[in-house]
Amino acid sequence: MKILVCYVMKSLAKTYLPENIEALVAESAEEYFRLVHLYQPDSVILFSEMFTDPVWEWLPAVREKLPVQTQLIVIPLYRDEKKIQQVVEEMPLQGVYLLSAKLSQWEIREQISLLLGFSEADTETPSINGDGQVTAMMSYGASGITTFCINFPVLLAKQNPDKKILVLDMNDAKPDLTRFFKLQQHQLALFRPDFLDVKTAGKRNWARICKQSEHTGNLYYAHAANKWKSAELSNMIEVLRRQFDYVYVDWGYCFPESETLHRMMHLANRILLFVRADPFSIESAKEWIHTWKSRGITCEVLLSHLDKGHPYRIGEDVAVYGVVPRISESRLMQSQRSCSVLVEEMFPPKIYKNSLEEIIKSEHLANSVVLTR
Repeated sequence: MKILVCYVMKSLAKTYLPENIEALVAESAEEYFRLVHLYQPDSVILFSEMFTDPVWEWLPAVREKLPVQTQLIVIPLYRDEKKIQQVVEEMPLQGVYLLSAKLSQWEIREQISLLLGFSEADTETPSINGDGQVTAMMSYGASGITTFCINFPVLLAKQNPDKKILVLDMNDAKPDLTRFFKLQQHQLALFRPDFLDVKTAGKRNWARICKQSEHTGNLYYAHAANKWKSAELSNMIEVLRRQFDYVYVDWGYCFPESETLHRMMHLANRILLFVRADPFSIESAKEWIHTWKSRGITCEVLLSHLDKGHPYRIGEDVAVYGVVPRISESRLMQSQRSCSVLVEEMFPPKIYKNSLEEIIKSEHLANSVVLTR
């Protein structure tokens, strides 16, 4: 692979590259354009500090001089990051991989290694399991999606050791799952240009790029919160369902109703609306579900925060996927502060764990109605 790096000093440029990788280094913007013309590189690694012109001028010029298939990896300064992202999206520019300005030198080297295919993540052939089931989870807020995503997949993975399970944090407004599992360096948006084409994205082993669970080896997590376009989202979900048996998507808020929300509703095999077990929340959920039913979309309810012994009324025309009890605020806060998975603790909340196990049983029985008291 022919690699060209644009950095201020040749001796330091190599410290950002994977070991045993040779590359040409341009020490100025002028030298960069000259070497691009002579060398026609397969990949370019460019530091934004090398250019003094406005981003909307130098970035399109850089991309224009490169062959269509050439990867352009940009390492931005803090001041340039948002501007570069805006230029890439609005022009738009193809094949531009933008790293975060917050990365350390070691983290930059690791992500460059992933993108160029020199890491362990891309040395193995991705396993193809067929058509995985995609479950999209949505709510009006504070209904327990994050707690469910932290605990339920662990039990599911342990009871199905032959299945690969992926949990995606796509809650752009409140990425709590990313904070809990520290997924900042497992951001699928880094590979956004790959999702313009299913074949390109399908070549990567996404299980190796995601974060593997400490509790069970067949469970993975990734941060995927981004302003995805519909086509990108479609390709990403198609590729992931080929490589995983179960994909759980923490979408977060189901409002406002964006184009990508509509696309996700049509892509998912199952749509779960998390609803707090109080009259106002239940009535709002019924209206939302009936609206989507009129559009040909079936949604199910996961009723959360149910107090012990309290009955609930939700209506016979609404499918209830499961019911989970209320966990005390102090118990949840203790778990979140220590980043402890409740169902893995020595003394887990028994009634909560039992409710999740009942839902897993219903998955095996292909029964969407689970009532746990």
